[in-house]
Amino acid sequence: MTMPAESPYPLPTFIVVGANKGGTTSLFHYLQQHPEVYLSPLKEPHYFSKDIDPEQFSKGFAHNKLRDIAAYVSGPMTDHKHAGFVRSWDHYCKLFKFANGAKAIGELSTSYLYSSAAAREIREALGDIRIIICLRNPINRAYSHYRMNLWTGNSKAKTFMQALREDQTHEPKVWGNAHLYVEIGLYYEQVKRYYEQFSPDHIKIIFSQELRKHPEKVVRDLYEFIGVNPDFQPDTTGRFNEVYTPKFKGLTWFLNKTGIRPMIKRLSGQRMKQAVVKTMFRNKEDKGSMTDEERNYLADIYREDVDQLSKLIGCDLNHWIPKQEGTS
Repeated sequence: MTMPAESPYPLPTFIVVGANKGGTTSLFHYLQQHPEVYLSPLKEPHYFSKDIDPEQFSKGFAHNKLRDIAAYVSGPMTDHKHAGFVRSWDHYCKLFKFANGAKAIGELSTSYLYSSAAAREIREALGDIRIIICLRNPINRAYSHYRMNLWTGNSKAKTFMQALREDQTHEPKVWGNAHLYVEIGLYYEQVKRYYEQFSPDHIKIIFSQELRKHPEKVVRDLYEFIGVNPDFQPDTTGRFNEVYTPKFKGLTWFLNKTGIRPMIKRLSGQRMKQAVVKTMFRNKEDKGSMTDEERNYLADIYREDVDQLSKLIGCDLNHWIPKQEGTS
Protein backbone atom coordinates (compact mmCIF):
# COMPACT_ATOMS: atom_id res chain seq x y z
CA MET A 1 0.00 0.00 0.00
CA THR A 2 1.26 3.48 -0.87
CA MET A 3 0.94 6.35 1.56
CA PRO A 4 -2.37 8.19 1.12
CA ALA A 5 -2.43 11.85 0.27
CA GLU A 6 -1.76 14.21 3.16
CA SER A 7 -4.83 15.38 4.98
CA PRO A 8 -5.93 19.02 5.12
CA TYR A 9 -7.26 18.22 8.59
CA PRO A 10 -5.70 16.90 11.80
CA LEU A 11 -5.42 13.12 11.97
CA PRO A 12 -5.61 10.64 14.85
CA THR A 13 -2.80 10.57 17.38
CA PHE A 14 -4.29 7.45 18.96
CA ILE A 15 -6.65 4.64 18.02
CA VAL A 16 -8.61 2.29 20.26
CA VAL A 17 -8.86 -1.29 19.04
CA GLY A 18 -10.79 -3.94 20.87
CA ALA A 19 -13.14 -6.82 20.47
CA ASN A 20 -16.93 -6.50 20.36
CA LYS A 21 -18.37 -6.52 23.89
CA GLY A 22 -14.98 -5.72 25.37
CA GLY A 23 -15.81 -2.40 27.03
CA THR A 24 -15.03 -0.14 24.10
CA THR A 25 -18.34 1.75 24.22
CA SER A 26 -17.79 2.76 27.85
CA LEU A 27 -14.23 3.74 27.03
CA PHE A 28 -15.44 5.90 24.14
CA HIS A 29 -17.73 7.86 26.45
CA TYR A 30 -15.03 8.32 29.10
CA LEU A 31 -12.47 9.56 26.58
CA GLN A 32 -14.99 11.81 24.87
CA GLN A 33 -15.61 13.75 28.08
CA HIS A 34 -12.06 15.09 28.27
CA PRO A 35 -11.88 18.69 26.97
CA GLU A 36 -8.48 18.06 25.35
CA VAL A 37 -9.65 14.98 23.43
CA TYR A 38 -11.42 14.89 20.07
CA LEU A 39 -13.02 11.64 18.93
CA SER A 40 -14.50 10.87 15.54
CA PRO A 41 -18.26 11.65 15.68
CA LEU A 42 -18.73 8.40 13.77
CA LYS A 43 -17.73 6.18 16.67
CA GLU A 44 -16.56 3.27 14.53
CA PRO A 45 -15.41 4.25 11.01
CA HIS A 46 -13.61 0.92 10.40
CA TYR A 47 -11.54 2.59 7.66
CA PHE A 48 -8.34 0.60 8.14
CA SER A 49 -9.99 -2.84 8.04
CA LYS A 50 -9.24 -3.16 4.35
CA ASP A 51 -9.73 -6.92 4.39
CA ILE A 52 -13.38 -6.59 5.45
CA ASP A 53 -15.83 -6.29 2.56
CA PRO A 54 -19.14 -4.51 3.28
CA GLU A 55 -20.61 -6.17 0.19
CA GLN A 56 -20.61 -9.44 2.15
CA PHE A 57 -22.51 -8.10 5.16
CA SER A 58 -25.77 -9.76 6.08
CA LYS A 59 -28.89 -7.62 5.72
CA GLY A 60 -29.43 -7.48 9.47
CA PHE A 61 -25.86 -6.31 10.08
CA ALA A 62 -25.88 -3.77 7.24
CA HIS A 63 -29.20 -2.23 8.35
CA ASN A 64 -27.54 -0.98 11.54
CA LYS A 65 -24.65 0.85 9.84
CA LEU A 66 -24.51 4.43 8.56
CA ARG A 67 -24.99 4.24 4.81
CA ASP A 68 -24.51 7.72 3.34
CA ILE A 69 -20.98 8.42 4.57
CA ALA A 70 -20.40 11.22 2.05
CA ALA A 71 -23.41 13.23 3.21
CA TYR A 72 -22.53 12.76 6.86
CA VAL A 73 -18.89 13.88 6.67
CA SER A 74 -19.85 16.85 4.49
CA GLY A 75 -22.21 18.13 7.17
CA PRO A 76 -21.78 19.42 10.74
CA MET A 77 -21.63 15.87 12.20
CA THR A 78 -23.33 17.07 15.36
CA ASP A 79 -25.46 13.92 15.57
CA HIS A 80 -23.03 11.20 16.55
CA LYS A 81 -23.41 7.87 14.78
CA HIS A 82 -22.43 4.45 16.06
CA ALA A 83 -20.77 2.80 13.07
CA GLY A 84 -20.22 2.89 9.34
CA PHE A 85 -17.63 1.44 6.98
CA VAL A 86 -15.70 4.40 5.57
CA ARG A 87 -13.85 3.49 2.39
CA SER A 88 -12.59 6.85 1.10
CA TRP A 89 -9.46 8.50 2.52
CA ASP A 90 -11.08 11.90 1.94
CA HIS A 91 -14.15 10.86 3.93
CA TYR A 92 -11.96 9.51 6.72
CA CYS A 93 -10.00 12.75 6.97
CA LYS A 94 -13.21 14.80 7.14
CA LEU A 95 -14.22 12.97 10.31
CA PHE A 96 -11.55 15.07 12.04
CA LYS A 97 -12.15 18.41 10.34
CA PHE A 98 -13.35 19.97 13.61
CA ALA A 99 -10.44 18.66 15.71
CA ASN A 100 -8.32 21.80 15.59
CA GLY A 101 -6.90 22.60 19.02
CA ALA A 102 -7.32 19.11 20.46
CA LYS A 103 -4.21 17.72 22.13
CA ALA A 104 -5.26 14.13 21.42
CA ILE A 105 -7.32 12.98 18.44
CA GLY A 106 -8.66 9.49 18.11
CA GLU A 107 -11.17 6.97 16.90
CA LEU A 108 -12.36 3.52 17.92
CA SER A 109 -13.28 0.61 15.67
CA THR A 110 -13.91 -2.88 17.00
CA SER A 111 -12.92 -4.54 13.72
CA TYR A 112 -9.33 -3.26 13.98
CA LEU A 113 -8.29 -6.00 16.39
CA TYR A 114 -9.78 -8.86 14.37
CA SER A 115 -8.75 -7.48 10.97
CA SER A 116 -5.53 -8.98 9.61
CA ALA A 117 -4.80 -5.76 7.69
CA ALA A 118 -5.67 -2.95 10.11
CA ALA A 119 -2.46 -2.81 12.17
CA ARG A 120 -0.30 -2.48 9.07
CA GLU A 121 -2.68 -0.01 7.40
CA ILE A 122 -2.79 2.21 10.50
CA ARG A 123 1.00 2.27 10.78
CA GLU A 124 1.49 3.09 7.10
CA ALA A 125 -1.12 5.86 7.08
CA LEU A 126 -0.64 7.45 10.51
CA GLY A 127 2.81 6.40 11.69
CA ASP A 128 3.80 5.09 15.11
CA ILE A 129 0.78 6.51 16.93
CA ARG A 130 -0.60 5.38 20.29
CA ILE A 131 -2.64 2.18 20.29
CA ILE A 132 -5.08 1.22 23.05
CA ILE A 133 -6.13 -2.45 23.04
CA CYS A 134 -9.20 -3.50 25.04
CA LEU A 135 -9.37 -7.17 26.03
CA ARG A 136 -11.99 -9.21 27.85
CA ASN A 137 -12.07 -12.82 28.98
CA PRO A 138 -12.82 -14.46 25.60
CA ILE A 139 -15.36 -16.90 27.06
CA ASN A 140 -17.39 -14.13 28.69
CA ARG A 141 -16.96 -11.97 25.61
CA ALA A 142 -18.41 -14.65 23.34
CA TYR A 143 -21.42 -15.15 25.59
CA SER A 144 -22.06 -11.42 25.87
CA HIS A 145 -21.80 -11.20 22.07
CA TYR A 146 -24.46 -13.91 21.73
CA ARG A 147 -26.79 -12.12 24.14
CA MET A 148 -26.25 -8.83 22.30
CA ASN A 149 -27.20 -10.55 19.05
CA LEU A 150 -30.40 -11.85 20.63
CA TRP A 151 -31.22 -8.37 21.91
CA THR A 152 -30.54 -6.63 18.60
CA GLY A 153 -32.24 -9.29 16.51
CA ASN A 154 -29.10 -10.63 14.85
CA SER A 155 -29.74 -14.14 16.19
CA LYS A 156 -32.69 -16.28 17.24
CA ALA A 157 -30.71 -19.28 18.53
CA LYS A 158 -32.46 -20.72 21.58
CA THR A 159 -29.21 -21.60 23.39
CA PHE A 160 -25.64 -20.35 23.35
CA MET A 161 -24.36 -23.80 22.32
CA GLN A 162 -26.75 -23.80 19.37
CA ALA A 163 -25.46 -20.37 18.38
CA LEU A 164 -21.83 -21.53 18.61
CA ARG A 165 -22.45 -24.60 16.46
CA GLU A 166 -24.44 -22.68 13.86
CA ASP A 167 -21.67 -20.11 13.63
CA GLN A 168 -19.01 -22.80 13.18
CA THR A 169 -20.55 -23.89 9.88
CA HIS A 170 -21.82 -20.51 8.72
CA GLU A 171 -20.82 -19.39 5.23
CA PRO A 172 -19.37 -16.99 4.35
CA LYS A 173 -17.22 -16.98 7.51
CA VAL A 174 -16.50 -13.26 7.37
CA TRP A 175 -16.97 -10.19 9.56
CA GLY A 176 -20.47 -8.78 9.27
CA ASN A 177 -21.99 -12.04 8.06
CA ALA A 178 -20.90 -14.77 10.47
CA HIS A 179 -20.91 -13.81 14.15
CA LEU A 180 -17.35 -15.13 14.74
CA TYR A 181 -18.11 -15.83 18.40
CA VAL A 182 -14.98 -17.96 18.78
CA GLU A 183 -12.67 -16.29 16.27
CA ILE A 184 -12.94 -12.77 17.67
CA GLY A 185 -11.68 -14.03 21.04
CA LEU A 186 -8.53 -15.67 19.66
CA TYR A 187 -6.45 -12.67 20.68
CA TYR A 188 -2.87 -13.89 20.42
CA GLU A 189 -2.30 -13.37 16.68
CA GLN A 190 -4.46 -10.25 16.72
CA VAL A 191 -2.44 -8.53 19.45
CA LYS A 192 0.84 -9.80 18.00
CA ARG A 193 0.17 -7.89 14.78
CA TYR A 194 0.19 -4.62 16.72
CA TYR A 195 3.43 -5.47 18.51
CA GLU A 196 4.97 -6.14 15.10
CA GLN A 197 3.94 -2.72 13.78
CA PHE A 198 4.15 -0.32 16.74
CA SER A 199 6.68 0.54 19.42
CA PRO A 200 5.93 -1.39 22.63
CA ASP A 201 5.73 1.82 24.65
CA HIS A 202 3.08 3.09 22.21
CA ILE A 203 0.77 0.17 23.02
CA LYS A 204 -1.49 0.21 26.08
CA ILE A 205 -3.50 -2.88 26.95
CA ILE A 206 -6.48 -2.53 29.26
CA PHE A 207 -8.83 -5.20 30.53
CA SER A 208 -12.59 -4.76 30.63
CA GLN A 209 -12.80 -6.23 34.13
CA GLU A 210 -10.44 -3.55 35.45
CA LEU A 211 -12.34 -0.88 33.54
CA ARG A 212 -15.56 -1.97 35.29
CA LYS A 213 -13.99 -2.26 38.75
CA HIS A 214 -11.73 0.81 38.70
CA PRO A 215 -12.91 3.03 35.85
CA GLU A 216 -11.41 6.28 37.15
CA LYS A 217 -7.94 4.81 37.59
CA VAL A 218 -7.95 3.07 34.22
CA VAL A 219 -9.22 6.12 32.37
CA ARG A 220 -6.79 8.50 34.06
CA ASP A 221 -3.92 6.21 33.08
CA LEU A 222 -5.20 6.38 29.52
CA TYR A 223 -5.40 10.17 29.65
CA GLU A 224 -1.72 10.24 30.57
CA PHE A 225 -0.89 7.69 27.87
CA ILE A 226 -2.45 9.79 25.09
CA GLY A 227 -0.91 13.01 26.38
CA VAL A 228 -3.75 14.94 28.00
CA ASN A 229 -4.27 16.16 31.56
CA PRO A 230 -4.67 13.02 33.73
CA ASP A 231 -6.23 15.03 36.57
CA PHE A 232 -9.47 15.54 34.66
CA GLN A 233 -12.36 13.89 36.52
CA PRO A 234 -14.58 11.87 34.14
CA ASP A 235 -18.11 10.79 34.98
CA THR A 236 -17.82 7.00 35.07
CA THR A 237 -21.23 6.30 36.59
CA GLY A 238 -23.02 5.68 33.31
CA ARG A 239 -23.67 2.22 31.91
CA PHE A 240 -23.43 1.82 28.17
CA ASN A 241 -24.42 -0.75 25.56
CA GLU A 242 -26.21 -2.98 28.05
CA VAL A 243 -27.93 -6.04 26.68
CA TYR A 244 -31.07 -7.83 27.83
CA THR A 245 -32.95 -10.95 26.87
CA PRO A 246 -35.81 -10.19 24.46
CA LYS A 247 -39.29 -11.44 25.22
CA PHE A 248 -39.80 -12.60 21.65
CA LYS A 249 -36.55 -13.78 20.04
CA GLY A 250 -38.12 -14.74 16.74
CA LEU A 251 -40.01 -11.46 16.39
CA THR A 252 -36.95 -9.40 17.33
CA TRP A 253 -34.93 -11.28 14.69
CA PHE A 254 -37.62 -10.71 12.03
CA LEU A 255 -37.90 -6.99 12.77
CA ASN A 256 -34.14 -6.60 12.48
CA LYS A 257 -33.76 -8.69 9.32
CA THR A 258 -36.48 -6.72 7.53
CA GLY A 259 -35.02 -3.37 8.63
CA ILE A 260 -38.07 -2.41 10.71
CA ARG A 261 -36.22 -2.38 14.04
CA PRO A 262 -33.30 -0.21 12.79
CA MET A 263 -35.83 2.17 11.20
CA ILE A 264 -37.70 2.52 14.50
CA LYS A 265 -34.40 3.27 16.26
CA ARG A 266 -33.52 5.98 13.72
CA LEU A 267 -36.94 7.65 13.91
CA SER A 268 -37.57 7.37 17.66
CA GLY A 269 -36.33 9.69 20.37
CA GLN A 270 -34.39 8.34 23.34
CA ARG A 271 -37.44 8.33 25.65
CA MET A 272 -39.55 6.38 23.19
CA LYS A 273 -36.79 3.83 22.65
CA GLN A 274 -36.49 3.30 26.39
CA ALA A 275 -40.25 2.91 26.73
CA VAL A 276 -40.34 0.32 23.95
CA VAL A 277 -37.46 -1.56 25.56
CA LYS A 278 -39.10 -1.71 28.98
CA THR A 279 -42.63 -2.53 27.92
CA MET A 280 -42.42 -4.56 24.73
CA PHE A 281 -39.09 -6.28 24.26
CA ARG A 282 -37.25 -6.82 27.54
CA ASN A 283 -37.68 -10.08 29.46
CA LYS A 284 -36.90 -8.97 33.00
CA GLU A 285 -36.98 -12.51 34.35
CA ASP A 286 -34.25 -13.89 32.08
CA LYS A 287 -30.86 -12.53 33.13
CA GLY A 288 -28.95 -15.01 30.99
CA SER A 289 -26.27 -17.45 32.13
CA MET A 290 -23.82 -19.88 30.56
CA THR A 291 -24.00 -23.58 31.23
CA ASP A 292 -20.93 -25.51 32.42
CA GLU A 293 -20.96 -27.39 29.12
CA GLU A 294 -20.77 -24.15 27.14
CA ARG A 295 -18.05 -22.66 29.33
CA ASN A 296 -15.91 -25.82 29.21
CA TYR A 297 -16.39 -26.11 25.46
CA LEU A 298 -14.92 -22.64 24.95
CA ALA A 299 -12.23 -23.18 27.58
CA ASP A 300 -10.82 -26.07 25.54
CA ILE A 301 -10.70 -23.85 22.46
CA TYR A 302 -9.09 -20.84 24.13
CA ARG A 303 -6.64 -22.47 26.59
CA GLU A 304 -3.56 -22.50 24.33
CA ASP A 305 -4.28 -19.08 22.81
CA VAL A 306 -4.59 -17.46 26.25
CA ASP A 307 -1.31 -19.04 27.33
CA GLN A 308 0.43 -17.62 24.25
CA LEU A 309 -1.12 -14.20 24.81
CA SER A 310 0.03 -14.21 28.44
CA LYS A 311 3.63 -14.75 27.33
CA LEU A 312 3.38 -12.15 24.58
CA ILE A 313 2.21 -9.30 26.82
CA GLY A 314 3.95 -10.43 30.02
CA CYS A 315 0.73 -10.81 32.01
CA ASP A 316 -0.66 -14.11 33.27
CA LEU A 317 -4.23 -14.41 32.01
CA ASN A 318 -4.74 -18.11 32.61
CA HIS A 319 -7.34 -17.29 35.28
CA TRP A 320 -9.63 -16.61 32.32
CA ILE A 321 -9.81 -20.34 31.64
CA PRO A 322 -11.41 -22.87 34.00
CA LYS A 323 -8.93 -25.49 35.15
CA GLN A 324 -9.16 -28.94 33.60
CA GLU A 325 -10.35 -31.72 35.86
CA GLY A 326 -7.44 -33.43 37.61
CA THR A 327 -5.17 -30.34 37.54
CA SER A 328 -4.17 -28.38 40.60
